[in-house]
Amino acid sequence: MNFEQPTMSCFSKEIFEGEMAHARFFEENVREQMPECSYRKYTISEIINSVINSGFTLSRFDEHPAWTNEKIPGEFTITEMK
Repeated sequence: MNFEQPTMSCFSKEIFEGEMAHARFFEENVREQMPECSYRKYTISEIINSVINSGFTLSRFDEHPAWTNEKIPGEFTITEMK
């Protein structure tokens, strides 16, 4: 069973199959029983523009390093102004 997500362009709108988010933190026998999910990679601009177009006013955007390589972005936090 291949647990890695495909490598593709950051700007690809292709939908692909992959394992559930955070599945890699479970033991192998549990991980193998988890169903595959459909995914699409979104760009940071698509995400931020969707938040703005939903009527939110952003007060802060922070990027956090990837868990596996601190030299590349991994996660981010968006905070709305109240």
